Amino acid sequence: MNSVDGHQDHVCGGTVSGSDAVTLIKLVFQIADSMAGATSDVLDELELTQPQARILWALDPGRPPVPMRELARRLHFDPSNITLITDRLVAAGLVERQPHPTDGRQRVLALTDKGLGVLGLLITRLQERAPVFALPPRELAELTRLLAKAQAGNGAARAGSLPR
Repeated sequence: MNSVDGHQDHVCGGTVSGSDAVTLIKLVFQIADSMAGATSDVLDELELTQPQARILWALDPGRPPVPMRELARRLHFDPSNITLITDRLVAAGLVERQPHPTDGRQRVLALTDKGLGVLGLLITRLQERAPVFALPPRELAELTRLLAKAQAGNGAARAGSLPR
């Protein structure tokens, strides 16, 4: 089957995906590669590893501190690995362990002021280097909305139902 632009359409799993789908997939991979490169460069400058950065991203300063076990679950880290990674973040002064407010057996992680500063610097430097931030504000807002919608649909698809 041929698409309007003459490219061969492919039938996969009962759906037709033509040149628009191929173009979209290629662009997503190219943007992902660009983001990965920019992220790697910034992390090197900030002397952070990818797992350390993932922990910093996961600690939302606008929300209560997260139990370490919950953080390990969210990030798909082994609990022993999260302890080692956290030890390095604590030593660098970026996070602190605190007693859980209601369960004395658990510890929670929170960003320190220094950690908030490093996270802010990470965000600023990625905005300076990542290609998506070259878009005008209105288009960037639309891209953000569409990516959030696609990601929400991805979660629903994993759960066995698609959003309507």
